[in-house]
Amino acid sequence: MPTDAEHVPPRHPAVPHHRPARLVRAAGAVPDAATAAGFLLLWWAPHWLPDQALQTAVAVMAVEFILLHATAMLGTRALSAGGGVPARWRGLAGLVLVYLLFVAVWAWMFQALWPLLAFAWLLLGKLWLLVRPPAGDARRQLLSDWALASLAYVGACLTTALLPLPRLGLTPEVVAASGLQGGGLWVEQPQTVAVAGLLYFALVAVARMWGWRLPLEPTGTRARR
Repeated sequence: MPTDAEHVPPRHPAVPHHRPARLVRAAGAVPDAATAAGFLLLWWAPHWLPDQALQTAVAVMAVEFILLHATAMLGTRALSAGGGVPARWRGLAGLVLVYLLFVAVWAWMFQALWPLLAFAWLLLGKLWLLVRPPAGDARRQLLSDWALASLAYVGACLTTALLPLPRLGLTPEVVAASGLQGGGLWVEQPQTVAVAGLLYFALVAVARMWGWRLPLEPTGTRARR
């Protein structure tokens, strides 16, 4: 007679359920990682880039400051809108247009297209809000993502402002050819904006890839305890 062991069904290897989430995080980190690589190339070998690359880098960091403010409002609107992706698109469209208006005025003042291009590229890194379904944990994740990005931005700017940094490829000739005008640290020491962008976008990409989260809770949750 067959033993009980012969009737045990074969076991199949378990398929990890976290793999799709990891792939989504990796895809969301690609724009920030690519932007960090662009800042590294600007600092190390700017002759491989167009002459306007330094102007674009300054615009990217300035527009990202606007987007950090926009992320909290865009995320709140995306998470509060019911329905699927079309409903969240309608909820976000108005806010996106408001911030786009600010950037468009800036582009008109400079008579340049690069602020709009920088805004479009950086907005690509925020589109994960549209495809990520709202859930009970989504608001805390959004708050953590925004806080991590804000800390990374401030930390990168402070670090590059305080530490001496070599110019590497950003020689006076390269800076003069870029047509960068105005004043301030990023104009007088352009290597600071290159390294700040490298640090900031690299940290954001790593945090998004590995799903880092700060121990934050909504105010209402604390009040109920």
